[in-house]
Amino acid sequence: MLVIQYVNGQTNAEKVYQKAAEFVANQQLEVPDFEDYVAIKQVTLDGQPLTLADATMRGLYNYLNQ
Repeated sequence: MLVIQYVNGQTNAEKVYQKAAEFVANQQLEVPDFEDYVAIKQVTLDGQPLTLADATMRGLYNYLNQ
């Protein structure tokens, strides 16, 4: 399970995906779930926190799409 905690304007929000591949596929759509610049506060994959060099949705996409 992929859990993304991110900043949505001035508020914190959370999005959960059953698999990381679901996030990657949705980001490749013509209208993705998130804009690339959206800031990530914390992300966990299967209960383990991920450390991203670029804490944005673009950085997460690049990390998972390796």
